[in-house]
Parts: sequence; C-alpha cells; structure tokens
Amino acid sequence: SSMAQINCNFVQSYGNASKSKILEQINGLVAGAQYDVGATNLKKLEIKEAKNITFNGCKVTLELRVKLKRKVRRDATGTIIVTGNVHKAQLYGAKYILVKNAKVDKVRLSKTLRIGERFYKWAANRAFPNNQKFYL
Repeated sequence: SSMAQINCNFVQSYGNASKSKILEQINGLVAGAQYDVGATNLKKLEIKEAKNITFNGCKVTLELRVKLKRKVRRDATGTIIVTGNVHKAQLYGAKYILVKNAKVDKVRLSKTLRIGERFYKWAANRAFPNNQKFYL
C-alpha cells in the first residue's frame, strides 16, 4: 500500500509546522467560493476561509468557516470539518504532500436543523478538492 511508503510521523511534523503556508494555499483555492444548494437557487453556501488544519499522522483535518446565504430564512454561519489522508509525500527537495479521499466529516451551522446540515454536506465536499498537492 502507498501509506506504507510514507513516514506518517514526518508528515505530521512537517504538516503541522507548515500550517500557515498550507492554509494560505487552501484559501487561495476556496476562500470566497460559492455553491448553489438545492435546485431552487434560494440558498448559497459560501466558503469564507480555511480556519485551521491539523495533521495526526497521515490524517488531515481541515476546518472551514462558512456562511449559508438564504433568500427565505435568515442566513446561517458555522464551520465545516473536512478530513482526508496524505497519500503521497516528498519531504526533501521541493517538499509537498498529496491529499486524497477528502470528505466532509461534520457540518455545524447556526439556525439550521441537524437534518439540514446533512443536506449541505454535498456542497461542502467541493471545498477540499481530491488529489490536491500542497507545498510545505
């Protein structure tokens, strides 16, 4: 397996030491992005910023600050937690990590029922693209 080729302790050390650089790259990709939620165009999910990223071995956890813009009800704000795995890493020369299998783990929005939060997961999945390379 490709995970056996990666030293997850090094990934954790380099990743956590490079948080600000990685967050800057993620924000360049997703900050300000808006996704229509539902078929009626009454709701838009806006990614405000990537707030935090942590590495626990080869597992990556990303916290996004979001706003749900609604035309009928009041807007909601909150966070989305995305998890993924470091699939490949080069920790010498031009240092980088490749994150795969990113998926939304949790959605927490104000003024929104839990069932609604589950509905918004599909849009949030686009916020952390699969097979994304980050330079350390």
